[in-house]
Amino acid sequence: MLQILLLLGMLIPAIFFLLTQQNTLKVIKPENRFLSPGLVWLQLIPLFGQVWQFFTVVKIAQSISKELMFPEDDSILGVSESALAANGRYPTLANGITYCSTNTAGIILNLVLDKTQTDLLVMPRTCFIAGTIFWIIYWVQLASWKKKLKIVSRDLSFS
Repeated sequence: MLQILLLLGMLIPAIFFLLTQQNTLKVIKPENRFLSPGLVWLQLIPLFGQVWQFFTVVKIAQSISKELMFPEDDSILGVSESALAANGRYPTLANGITYCSTNTAGIILNLVLDKTQTDLLVMPRTCFIAGTIFWIIYWVQLASWKKKLKIVSRDLSFS
């Protein structure tokens, strides 16, 4: 029973997170997407999903960046190319890669370290805690960009 509760405790937030990723991609015009929205769900596949999350994070950041810029390099959000570069050419990328990397490092360290050396077991736990913090930061950042892009696309449709 405890294992089922723990699984649900991890799976439910993961589903809402993947929905946020999918819905962010849906707000972006199809010609500006580097990834189809439905492909975010491949992250649920064990082992493969651990690698696929890196691709998903990169492709979402590239899609947001492309959506922000018109072909003439004028931003639909009123952000110039230089301002976008100063704030990060690819929004959400740094926090997304950090969450993926720390979680992956935690998994690898947990598999590699000898369980009898309890003083070393703090390393994977630290990675998991840091990964969870960066995952939440990335999720909030992603939801914020989704909201901004949704407002802009709605405003442009009324023009």
